[in-house]
This record gives sequence, C-alpha cells and structure tokens, in this order.
Amino acid sequence: MKRLYWGLVMVAALAMVLAACGNDDDEAQDQPAMPTVAPAVASPEATELVTEVPAVSIPTDDALFSMPDDAVVALPPQTVAPGKGTIRVNVTMPEGYKLNGQAPFTLIWSDDPIAQIPADSQDIRIKLPEMPVDVPVTFVEGQTELSAEMTTYWCEGVNETLCFVDRATLTAPITVSASSDVHDLTFERALVPPVS
Repeated sequence: MKRLYWGLVMVAALAMVLAACGNDDDEAQDQPAMPTVAPAVASPEATELVTEVPAVSIPTDDALFSMPDDAVVALPPQTVAPGKGTIRVNVTMPEGYKLNGQAPFTLIWSDDPIAQIPADSQDIRIKLPEMPVDVPVTFVEGQTELSAEMTTYWCEGVNETLCFVDRATLTAPITVSASSDVHDLTFERALVPPVS
C-alpha cells in the first residue's frame, strides 16, 4: 500500500515539473503553468482495493419489516344525502396486533366535486390514531367514485419484532341523492398478516 502511495506521489511530482518547464513560446510563458497528472498504472495492491466487496449487513428476524405491493380495495356502493356529512375510516387488525407509533397513519383524498373534503383534511397524517378516523365532507347531488390512498404501519402487539406496512387505495361508488337520509360514508380496511 505504501509503494502505491509513493508511486502516485512521484508521478504527480514529475508531471508538475514537466508542466512547469512548459514550452519556449512567448505566449505559453505568459500563461500560468497547468499541472497535468498521468494516469497511474494499476498495481496488485490497487486491484485489491477496487475488487474488494464491502460488507453488507443482513437484517435479522428481530427487525423484519414487510412491504407488500399496493392494494386496490373496491368498497361497496353507498348512497348519502346532500349537505354536510362525515367519512368514517376504520382500520381493523387481528387480535395481538396494533398500530406502530413510529410512523404516521396516512390518508390522502383526491379532489372530488361530489364529495368535497376541506383542504386541511385532504392529507391526514396521525401517529397512533383512535379508530375510526372521521373526515368532514360536503356532499353535492350526483354520482362519483371517491378514492383515498391509505398507508398503515402495524406490528405484533407484544414483542413488536414483526412489523408491516399496508398501502392501499380504497375506492367506493357514491350516489348523493335527496331521497337519502344518510349523512355518513364508511371506508373500512381489514388488515391480515402475510402468511410466512
């Protein structure tokens, strides 16, 4: 390794001396000398440095984190009355599991002229929310397919050594009609741990 270092130093020094000599033209003497460095010849030590593979840490079972593909969840059609209402979002999971407090539960709504969600409620991020989460909405007569992107982080309830992330787009066909006396929509997602 020391030989490689001193070899590179000698090549650089020689290149600077040659560049300082320059050429005899008057124009060349008026300009500052620019050192150039010749490429170093690879030595066995340099080859070892290039081909050495860095160590990669392999996650243990204690820090297993599952990231499945995004799911598209088609919810059943719902009919509501025009005017102010609520979208009730509920996430359920099997006994022995709970939400992970290290990352926020996220709910992002698309703009919709039939189900109008206020701007400050279109992007919700809450750590350890109490379920269900209620979202204010104003319904306008008509039909639409309302959608929300939801991300839920959840873990084993006791040891918290096995954690998951669930990314899903929930969509529901909505009819807003004066003949309805319902003012709430329900968006539900049941989480199931992956089969090992």
